[in-house]
Amino acid sequence: MKQPVVIKQGGGGTGIGLVLAALILGGALVYAVTIWSNTQKRMIEAPKEAIQKGVDILKKAIQPGS
Repeated sequence: MKQPVVIKQGGGGTGIGLVLAALILGGALVYAVTIWSNTQKRMIEAPKEAIQKGVDILKKAIQPGS
């Protein structure tokens, strides 16, 4: 009776997998922080832009001959 064929994987491959996983997680973290930062910045700027637009509309409405 023949012995079954067993394919053994080398133990050195797990280090590469861990490095790759760490790089992916690091990239995802940088992406998430960038999106969050841009969202916070936009939330601060949006009211300022709306107020400025309203002031400009009022200035045009107050001008004589408009």
